[in-house]
Amino acid sequence: MIATYFTGLSLMATLIMPIGMQNAFVLNQGIRRRHHLLVASFCSLADVFFMCLGVWGGAKLFSAYPWLLYTISILGAGFMMMYGFQCLQRAWRGESSLEQGEAKHEVKAIILACCAFTFLNPHVYIDTIVILGGFAANISVEQRPMFVAGGVSASFLWFFGLALLGAKLAPLLAKPRAQQVIDSLIGLMMFGLAIYLLKFVFG
Repeated sequence: MIATYFTGLSLMATLIMPIGMQNAFVLNQGIRRRHHLLVASFCSLADVFFMCLGVWGGAKLFSAYPWLLYTISILGAGFMMMYGFQCLQRAWRGESSLEQGEAKHEVKAIILACCAFTFLNPHVYIDTIVILGGFAANISVEQRPMFVAGGVSASFLWFFGLALLGAKLAPLLAKPRAQQVIDSLIGLMMFGLAIYLLKFVFG
């Protein structure tokens, strides 16, 4: 059972650690210290849902309806281009956007962004449902809860680690010039990921 736990943890860690749009968003919210723990909690709990779905048969959904993943990819590419444009525009104007807005509206906007970065991110589905689900198909039903527990641990450790690391580096990276560089890099990365997704769909 312990071996199964560490298998789930190591596999999920391998899948989640490469920098993607969700990771960049969590890290940037940590740097801005704007509800970064809420963002980490949302992303981790979403992974719990998707992992459970994948391990207990969700992978069959994409096999039966392959157009679902293509639709998510197109919508995700559109969202990433929009978000990337906003980041580049903010960097060009030199707007750090670190000022606190009205709390109620700010939390609502951040939750909506979390939803977009999570549910319009095809890599979330591929990693948690297709790959983890496919791997779990070779594990006995009794061992699957331990496998999921390992994956969940990796997700919580990673997202909270990113958020807290960003907050720790905030005094250095939240300066206007540093934030311009970060916004520029994230904006370019979003456009790169969007092009990659469109190639995946139409290539």
